[in-house]
Amino acid sequence: MKKLLLIMLAIMPFFAIAKDNKKNDNSNPKYLEGAITFKDDKITFEDEIKVPTMTKDELYKSMLEWAEKRFVSDNKLTSRVVYTNEENGEIVASAEEYIVFSSSALSLDRTRIYYHFYIQVENGTCHLTMSRIRYWYDENRDGGERYSAEEWITDNMALNKKKTKLAPICGKFRRETIDLKDELFSSARESLGQKLIDNPTTTPVQSPANTSGKVSVSQLPGNLNDIAAKGRITITSGNKETEVSHQSWGGFGKLFNKDVAYILIDKKNSEICKNMEENSEYKISFYVGKSIDAAIIIECKKTMTQNMSSEELKSLNQNIDTSKEYIMYVCEVTSAEINNL
Repeated sequence: MKKLLLIMLAIMPFFAIAKDNKKNDNSNPKYLEGAITFKDDKITFEDEIKVPTMTKDELYKSMLEWAEKRFVSDNKLTSRVVYTNEENGEIVASAEEYIVFSSSALSLDRTRIYYHFYIQVENGTCHLTMSRIRYWYDENRDGGERYSAEEWITDNMALNKKKTKLAPICGKFRRETIDLKDELFSSARESLGQKLIDNPTTTPVQSPANTSGKVSVSQLPGNLNDIAAKGRITITSGNKETEVSHQSWGGFGKLFNKDVAYILIDKKNSEICKNMEENSEYKISFYVGKSIDAAIIIECKKTMTQNMSSEELKSLNQNIDTSKEYIMYVCEVTSAEINNL
């Protein structure tokens, strides 16, 4: 059956193949050798999200909310959460959706894809697994063809002999499946960060001029953006203090009833990104004018990180340069201090 399908596809009109090749990523390493992973001889994609300050219960509720929104039946397609076990921190979804390879007024090239999505959470960690991947291709042509990922998107089937490019037919299945996997894992990650964005940012009240020493987040000045813009702001990570743009300050929010601060770091600032990734605790310092002593010090510990799209950046900071790529670091505030402000 597989050999027959290959012959059929090989004699299809050339323009159908040409459409698929319009994408200039057939040599992209993300789709080539090593992109497909196996578990028990089955193609399986796995990811792990580290969220140190979130409990198992918080992660379970958050991931269940995400899964129930992501896996929803639509017309003929059936996708839903099929199993939950709060005690064990398990969520399983059965998914059916379309992957569209190309579409025009005259033709539609697509396949149904079926898969299972398994979520398992524990304190501070969320494990994601995509498995049991199958396809139903060209369903309107004599019932189409059905096959599994193991017989269709492996290196032998979906790459050329030198393994330097995607093959013309199977390659598009491999490429779009990998893109879907990336979208799912990214969406799950972003759902945790989105809780912070969706919650209205708290507006701290202006503290009295003589306030000093340890304070709560609600006692911090409400004009930290102005202080940062007119003075300077630094981030201390791993005992290394680095000055950053005032646009890096994102503000405060609530994440699972905890006070959090979020800061935005330009991806090109590789040194501070490296320091931030290697350490779990940070110190954010605000300096007024040219003062050498910090007026406000906020100590926090890393909760999670998230790559930010232009739209999300605008929702956090209207003045930020959206031509740059940023990473948002969400940090639980552990202490705050005002000194001679």
